[in-house]
Order: sequence, then structure tokens, then C-alpha cells
Amino acid sequence: MKHVQNAIIGLAAVAISVAVLTGCNTPRISDRIDQNTESIPAVNSGFDTFGRRWSDTTVTKVEPVVKNVAMVAAPVMAQSPNFSAFELKTGLIHLTKKAPAVASLGEEYAADITATALEDCASVVITDTIPDGATYIKSEPPATREGNTLTWRFPAMRKGETKNIKVFLKADKEGDLAACTTVSALPQGCLSTLVGKPVLTIAKTGPATAILGSDVTYNIVVANKGTTLAKNVVVTDAVPDGLSHASGQKELTFALGDLAPNQTTNIPVTFKTTKRGNICNPAVANSSNAGKVNSEACTLVQQPGLRIVKVGEKTLLINRIATYTLLITNTGDITLTGVVVTDNAAAQTAIVDAPGAATLSSNAATWNVGELKAGEQKTFTVKVVSKVPGSFCDNATVASAQGLKDASEACTEWVGVTGVLVEVVDDPDPIQVGDTTTFTVQVMNQGFTRAIEQIDIKAFFPEETDPVSASDGGAVSGKNVTWATIATLGPRKTIKYTITAKGVKAGDSRMRVEVTTQGRQTAITELESTTVY
Repeated sequence: MKHVQNAIIGLAAVAISVAVLTGCNTPRISDRIDQNTESIPAVNSGFDTFGRRWSDTTVTKVEPVVKNVAMVAAPVMAQSPNFSAFELKTGLIHLTKKAPAVASLGEEYAADITATALEDCASVVITDTIPDGATYIKSEPPATREGNTLTWRFPAMRKGETKNIKVFLKADKEGDLAACTTVSALPQGCLSTLVGKPVLTIAKTGPATAILGSDVTYNIVVANKGTTLAKNVVVTDAVPDGLSHASGQKELTFALGDLAPNQTTNIPVTFKTTKRGNICNPAVANSSNAGKVNSEACTLVQQPGLRIVKVGEKTLLINRIATYTLLITNTGDITLTGVVVTDNAAAQTAIVDAPGAATLSSNAATWNVGELKAGEQKTFTVKVVSKVPGSFCDNATVASAQGLKDASEACTEWVGVTGVLVEVVDDPDPIQVGDTTTFTVQVMNQGFTRAIEQIDIKAFFPEETDPVSASDGGAVSGKNVTWATIATLGPRKTIKYTITAKGVKAGDSRMRVEVTTQGRQTAITELESTTVY
């Protein structure tokens, strides 16, 4: 009986010692022991509450029975030559504490406390006592101190999260300096509701310039830059004046539906340019929960243009040099490249000169102009000669690398040189008063290239002679004879008329013939002397 009592007293001593070292409140022995006990070798050193060294006794593992306590912390102690340590395990926290096994009087030493969350938990509280015989220096992180109790509070810990605490102490007296640690926590379960905002954006891009009549493609980029769904997104693209769509519609609509956060949609739209100038194309994106945004892209629609004008003499005598002027102009909005000017002389003419570094080949002159800026003009000349009469046209063209072309021509009437020969001969000469003589009037075109036109021939008689009759319908009126106008007289051709006249008074008769033609304002005069006796 006495042996049993001693065993019970020993078990109670061990239980009380563990509770003190682990920071737990020491319950009554009757509350801590049931019938299930197991003896294990001692694992710690020092003295129990009965003054016996643990190394001299057997520590009995006791299955605790705790009344009215929600969580049970089961301490596990360990000993090594260098440090002492123990573990506390609850359903929420796993706590370990380690301190030097031996310290010298007056020496500073540190205890390390590590708490790891086994589940998500809240209101985590860790306490540690300052041992009697030790001076508290500091702790990391800093603790709240109330007397000899240090407290650390953590609002919440996630599963797997670890808190490390270091307590610095100074040993002030010899003996065992015991410090107790406690830990408590509340189970925690968390839910979150994301409160976000959709942010709708739109950006429209397109070419800065385009050629009139060409196709231009714009790209509309719609995105949700927010954190929640942008709902019922619809994009409208109004077709402005100056652009046309293949559908013929004046407003295009694209229903995109819902856009998730960070989702982007690209919408390419192609139009044809129909008007010259700066054309702006707007687009609008609307949604049921993210408002409305808009963007526009502007394109300068340009019209290229190239023109050539050629001028020169309208009429010129053969063998004279005609000078033609060629004026080229960039009438458009863009710089033209690869500009080439060519002048083609008529086959009946020949190019004499083409200043400005022109290349001459097969009766054609070519100038490589190169670049011609918008609105810029350049002038060229070409000199041409014709040795034959006629109306000949000189043609000039201009072209650019952009496919533009234009042409112009100048026509010159090349006129041949005429030579008019007028001869008058009387036969017989002299004559008596009352006798007659015959005057032969001859007009000849001595030229080789040009006809004489609009020929008028008239004869005027003095007082010594009177005209009697005239050939070829010549009309006699008093002292004068006239013939109908001759329309043309070709080169090297001759017209011949005769007049019969009678001597009416003795003297030196001087009959005069006048010939006028087109282009001659002064008549050609020829006198014929006849002696009347």
C-alpha cells in the first residue's frame, strides 16, 4: 500500500513540473490523472517539485483528462548537452521553445520561440514568463510586458505561417531559472467578395495620309482594363463625309458582348477615300456598366496631280527656228518622284536644240527631272526647224513614278517663201495713132514651196492709148482693165493675160500694171512704154 502511494505522489510531481515548464496552469492532480499511465525514461534534467533530479527518476507519460477546457496542449520536452527545448501542439498552433541548457551567472542568454499555424486561425496570443532570478533585456519582436509576463498578439495567421520570437535575458542568480510559455488561438474561416470596376477603353488608329480613291484601313482596339466584366459592349463607327464603306452604310455597328478583365478585341474597318482633305473617322464603344468611350483617327487624303503646257509660234516661215516652251507643274498635294519630260518633234521637222541637259534621240528630247514637290513648276525649251511648208505639231509628255501622265502639243504653220514676177510686153511698138498693139501681162510664182493666194491684176492706160479688149474675161472700163481674183497660183506657175489697145494720141505712152496678193499690202507695179506717132 505504501508502495502504491509513493508511485502516485511521484506521478503527481512529474505532471506539475511539466505544466510549469510549458506555461500551462497546473490543474489538481485528481483532474489530470486517469487509469492509463505509461512509464518512459527521463528526458530532461533539473529538479522536480519534490527536489529530485529528473535524471534520477522515471517520467511517467500521463494521458490528461481536462475538464471544461476547449483545447489541450500536449508538451513534449527534450534535452541536449547544449539546450533545453519543448513543443506545444494544439489543433491550430505548433509551438516550440528552445533555451540554453546552461548559462553562467551574469551572462546574457536568449530563448527562441517558434509558432507555426497548422490551420487558418485568429487572435493568436503567446505568453512567456520572465524567470525569477533573471533580468528581462528585450525581445524581438517587442512584447507587451505586465509584471513578469510577456505577451505577443497576432490578429491572424494563415496555415503554414510561422512567427519567430526571441527573448533576451540575463542570469542574476544560480539555480534553475524556469520560464513558462502559453499559446492560444481561435479557429478562423474567411470568405472574400471581389468588388471591382470595369474600365472600358478604345483606341482607333489609321494611316496619316492616303491617296484620293484608294482604300484605307483603320484598326479599332477595345479593351477592358478594369477588374470586373464589362457587359454588353457595342462599338459604332460613323462613316464621315469623304469616306465610303462597301456596304453603303453610314454607320457600322459591332456587338462585342461581354469583355472580361484585361480582354482586348481588335476591329479592322476598311473604307475608300472619296474626298480630298483631312478626314476624321470617329468610333464609340458603349456598355451597360462601364459607360461610353470614344476615339477617332484622322487621315489627310491627298490628290496627286501633274500637268504640262506647251506653247510656241503659230506661224513661221520655213527654215526659221521655232522655240517651244514646256511648263510642267505639280498640281497635287504630294511630292512626285521619277518625273520625266519628253518632247517629240514632228517627222517633217527637226530638233535644233534642247537646253537643260536633255538627251536627244530619234527626233525626241528627254529631260529626267527627278523630284517635283507639291506646287513646284519647271520650264524647258526646245528649238525646232522645218524646211518644208505645212502645219506640224510638236507633242510633249510628262510622267512620274506614281503613274501620273499628261500631254500637250503646239502646232506651227510653216509658211514657204513666195517670189512674184510681173512682166508686161507690147507688140508692136511703136504704133501710129489709130493703130493697135497687144500688151501681154504675165504673173509668175517664182517660189518653190508656197502658192500665191488671192491674186488681183489691174491695168491702167494713159492718155496716149485706150484699152479695147482683154482676154480671159478681163473687164474694160474707160482707161482701166481688171480681172477676177485668182484664188491661188502654185509654185513655179504662171498666169498670162492679153490686152488690145489703140493709139489715140502721139506721145510716150506708159501703161501701168498693178498686182496684189494675200499678205502683200503694197502692190507690185510694172510699167510698159509704147511710142505712139
